Amino acid sequence: MRFIHSAIVMAITVLSMPVAQAGSLASASVSGLTFTLIDLDPNDGVTSAFSFTTTSGATAFSLSASDSVLGETESTSSSRAGTFSLSRDQWLSLTNTQAQSTLSDAGLSVRGAASGPGTSFSGNASTGVYNPYYYGSTGNLSLTANSLLLIDASYELVAQASNPQPCGSGYYYYASCAPSESASAGVSASLSYSYSGSNISASYNGTESRTLQSYATGAYASYSYYYDQYGYYNPVYVTVPASEQFQQQSGALRSVFSNSSDLTQSASFYLSASVSGSAMTAAVPEPSTYALMLSGLGGIGLLALRRRRQA
Repeated sequence: MRFIHSAIVMAITVLSMPVAQAGSLASASVSGLTFTLIDLDPNDGVTSAFSFTTTSGATAFSLSASDSVLGETESTSSSRAGTFSLSRDQWLSLTNTQAQSTLSDAGLSVRGAASGPGTSFSGNASTGVYNPYYYGSTGNLSLTANSLLLIDASYELVAQASNPQPCGSGYYYYASCAPSESASAGVSASLSYSYSGSNISASYNGTESRTLQSYATGAYASYSYYYDQYGYYNPVYVTVPASEQFQQQSGALRSVFSNSSDLTQSASFYLSASVSGSAMTAAVPEPSTYALMLSGLGGIGLLALRRRRQA
């Protein structure tokens, strides 16, 4: 318990640092997964139940990290047949960029950080069958007759882009500056089904998605002009300041499988989390701080999973 408390303090300490100290940072997690069964007809003699099949769907992750300046590139991926079939905590760590993925039966998460010129990262973790057009396909989730299944989960997203690279010097007419740092994070939960029984037919296709996208843009100089009352041309010089973004979001995801027929029915359920980011400017402090922060965020994830198992 002391270790988990230390990890939380570590993560909070780093995240509370001034935003200008980071280059690109992103994290996405889905945790606290719960399944609630409701019997729609207690008198039909059927006990409400659900199950995930092992023959449909997959649990997978992929990570990549790159540093074009130092010539470092690393990637890894893994997949297992079935839903919630893979438990893994995987790291990639280069000199100036890191990525991590964590999968378990209670949720999934990905995170990454880039902290130098030409650095980037990406990560994805998913489980289930992604099939927004379910009709005629084999699902990975079965539900008994006259039953309702609520699938709930909590999510957290962070996307930070800061310490942007300055734009070129000099004045430009109506100039602009492209972002030099970017970070994105997203999660999604989808459920699709189509069935018919002796007494009813139904179909459903729904996806809940949450996404954050942050950019950092360096300062630049620009000018426009106007003509005064005498018809003379007068330039107006403007310095546009640098901009940074830090975004954080948390909430709930819910998928509902309603089987009002008199037969066991199946559906396609899918859960995913993804991050990506890139940086062009060396960050402050040293890259080791980002590894410290990622371990702290990982500690928070472990705490959530442990509480889920103890509940």
